[in-house]
Amino acid sequence: MSQAESYIRTIEHDGVTYRFGMPSAEKQRAVLFRLGKYGVEPMIKGLALAELGAASSFVVAGGIVGTMLARMPEDDFNFVCDSMLGKLFKDGAEKPLTMEDFSGRLKTYFTIVVLALGNVFEDFSGLLTLFKKSTDSVAAADSSQENESTQPSTGSSGDPA
Repeated sequence: MSQAESYIRTIEHDGVTYRFGMPSAEKQRAVLFRLGKYGVEPMIKGLALAELGAASSFVVAGGIVGTMLARMPEDDFNFVCDSMLGKLFKDGAEKPLTMEDFSGRLKTYFTIVVLALGNVFEDFSGLLTLFKKSTDSVAAADSSQENESTQPSTGSSGDPA
């Protein structure tokens, strides 16, 4: 594999293989800082879990898209999308795809963006997986202590109906 080929990444979604150019290190850093403002940890943890097979990457990507849309202003979201998929190709095609090619299928476009994030930032996955494993027993102990001291909910907030 040549050095140029190592910068070409592939992802598959709905039976279609897409190729995209890896963003530069500066763009990757900028994307991480923008995501960081809006809670990047759950997003990357979700991608790491999907990578491990703990959940469907499609389901996780859909959840992350929802989180991103709910938290990020349009300018930051557009920056992330443009940075990740500046040159996106269907496998075998010569002409790059644009967002217009996904008219009526924006969920597909956004899912591809998230899958590309997981692909580009794959080096974070191992660290997050180790973190998750090391905190699982602590979280379980904390939740059991909370359950013992917490009164059951009555289902009302105390306000009259």
